[in-house]
Amino acid sequence: MTETPVAAYRRFAFETLVPLCRDRFADKLHGGFFEQLDPDTHRPVPVGTKRLMVQCRQLYVLSHAALLGDASGQEAALRGYEFVKRTYRDPARGGWYFRATEAGEATDKSKDLYTHAFVLFALAYLHRAFSLPDAIPLAAATYDELTVHMAAPGGGFWDKADERWAPDASIRRQNPHMHLLEGLLALHDATGESRWLGEADRLVRLFLKHFHDPATATLGEHFAADWQPHPEHGHIVEAGHHFEWVWLLERYRAAGGTAPVADASDRLFAMADRHGYDPEHGGIHDQIDRAGAPLLTSRRIWPVTEAIKAHTARIEAGQSVPEGQPGRLIAHLFRDFLRPERHGWVETMSREGVPKQITLPGSTPYHLFLAAAEAARVLGG
Repeated sequence: MTETPVAAYRRFAFETLVPLCRDRFADKLHGGFFEQLDPDTHRPVPVGTKRLMVQCRQLYVLSHAALLGDASGQEAALRGYEFVKRTYRDPARGGWYFRATEAGEATDKSKDLYTHAFVLFALAYLHRAFSLPDAIPLAAATYDELTVHMAAPGGGFWDKADERWAPDASIRRQNPHMHLLEGLLALHDATGESRWLGEADRLVRLFLKHFHDPATATLGEHFAADWQPHPEHGHIVEAGHHFEWVWLLERYRAAGGTAPVADASDRLFAMADRHGYDPEHGGIHDQIDRAGAPLLTSRRIWPVTEAIKAHTARIEAGQSVPEGQPGRLIAHLFRDFLRPERHGWVETMSREGVPKQITLPGSTPYHLFLAAAEAARVLGG
């Protein structure tokens, strides 16, 4: 029997991504995970630093794999978790540092909202997979610290603060808030506690009020301090984030969220489906404008995974998608990006398909594994 695209993708997740995270990205000397690997030798590329966001994404992959039956990465995950707590947690002021050396000395002690969102996400999965007694209390303390120190006027949070929690008010973005919503929904899944769904509700209503523009059915990326579109970058739209929000909004609805998101979800999906794809070369544009015209025509791997997640979420909710599209998107991944025979992938390429980044970033298995898991869960295989 010929293997289905979903089954092939699931096999890639467990036969390529899990071993890479467990055996190659994992730093057996210092703990934690390397930033990048060479695509041929799978040896670490000597960048000299480790971002906390990458640590958390790697912890997620190994934890989710354990939940789905492959606990071979448990030792690497637990060592990585201890490295994270030892290296990045601010013992005096709370919160988490942004970056450290490979050996585990914090070098950038700023407090980054995007990074804190992935701390919450990783803690939720570590709790579910390995029943770690301190994961949920640490998540609760982390979110409390965000609300005390980074809550901003007009709703939401500042993007960034220094070590002492003094905020940078120069720009605000939807993207860290999107991943914060992802972390809150993961914590709700992990605990069943109503607190997390209530906090998710606040972010969804912020999305409806400021991020989503009903007039153009688009999702803003960059904003000024008062949540007005940024004067220089407010026109930029990313179809990949449209798809990612669709998946999150459908998860929010399935979890029992009460904000009215159905219309916004439908319109974001339709806009990205109509204007996000490159009709000549295939793939998804990196950036378009509010009218759907291409701004940046290079292609990255992660928007394809988010499109897969959006389509599976709509299928699960009983909504319409183009017939056969999830399978075509997975086939597109294998044709243009995934390299199973080399146990890797191409991260980004030009519009014409010329690879532009060939190293393997440690942040990308999160996108690839989650999309594979969602496709297998909803579509079978």
